[in-house]
Formats: sequence, C-alpha cells, structure tokens
Amino acid sequence: MRPHTLRTIADEMGRDKRTVQSWYQKAKDAHGELGEIVEGVRRFSDADRAILVTYAGDKPAPRQSEPPAVRPQVMPENFFQTSELAPVQSHEIQLPQGFDPTAMVKFFDGVVGQDTDTGSLLAIADMAINAAKTVMDQKVEAQRERLTKAQQDAAKLDAKIAEAKTDLKVKALESRILADQQTAATKTAEEKFAELMSLGKPPAESSPPSA
Repeated sequence: MRPHTLRTIADEMGRDKRTVQSWYQKAKDAHGELGEIVEGVRRFSDADRAILVTYAGDKPAPRQSEPPAVRPQVMPENFFQTSELAPVQSHEIQLPQGFDPTAMVKFFDGVVGQDTDTGSLLAIADMAINAAKTVMDQKVEAQRERLTKAQQDAAKLDAKIAEAKTDLKVKALESRILADQQTAATKTAEEKFAELMSLGKPPAESSPPSA
C-alpha cells in the first residue's frame, strides 16, 4: 500500500512540494530509490514517508521586522549612572526542536481529505480516447476498402451483364438463321428423295375412253 505522494506529504507538513522534493533527493542519496511510480506518479509507503520526514528539519522562523528608529533624546550629562543600568539580554524566539505543526493541525482537525492526482486521470483519459479513436479509424478504413471493392465489383458485373446480353442477342439471331437454313435444307432433301423414289415407279396406264 503506497498512499502518499509528494503533494500529500507537502500538504500534511505545511510545506510546498518543491521543499519535499529536496527532502526526497537527500533521502535518495542516502537510502537509494524510494517509492514507486504508479500511473505516472511517484507514490510512497508509510515507511518511505517516515524516511522523507526525517530530512524536514525545523521550519525556518519568520524574519523579524526591524523596529522603527528612535530619535535620540538629549539627556543631561551624568543623568544615569552606568552602575545603575541593568544589562539587557535579548533572546531569539524559536520553535522547540522537533515541533511538528502537522500534529497540532491533526489535534484540532484530524480530517484528511481525498487527494487524487487528477493529472494522472487526465493522462489515462487521453490514452483511452486515443485508443478508441485508433480502433474507430481502423474500422472506418476497413469499411472504406470494402465499399471501394464492392463498387468496383458492381461496375465489373454491370459491364459483364451488358456484354453477355449483346453476345446472347447475336447468338440468338445466328441460331434463328441456322434454324431457317436447316429447315430449308431438310425440305430440299425430302424433295430430292421423293423425286428419286418416283423414278422407280411404272408409268400409270391410261383408262379407255367411255362410249
């Protein structure tokens, strides 16, 4: 389980992401590669986070503004005796060592919102859309190729049918002519055969005239 990212650690620690990145570089130099890249984002386990936080150090104290200049007042000579003035000691106020503002926030709040890397979601969405477009482009291209082939085949078929009609009409006309010639030749043959058969018959006797 790696629930942490540089952004979530920065939010929890009250630091900016660039600062947490510098912690990561220091930890990487000392311990080697930390975390794992998941969907384009480096994610850390609880143990990895603990190592990064050790390089946080103290949060820099805010810069104190300089007090306004005080106009010197003219005092009578020997107004104060030096021995009467107590020495003033100045102390720089700093946060205690190990103070964790995140712990204070959790003490009062304790609520951790969900922080999803929306950049990764956008990248995944782009990948899904591009993949769908690629599949659709391939489908359309295949349909276009099938349509072109169908149109070409239809044109070829139309030409073949027109050619076949012309050929069939010519063949039909030729068939009728041959049929007529066949009929005429058959009749001629029958007539010649009849003529041949008539040559072998005796001439018919003439009948006597009636009284």
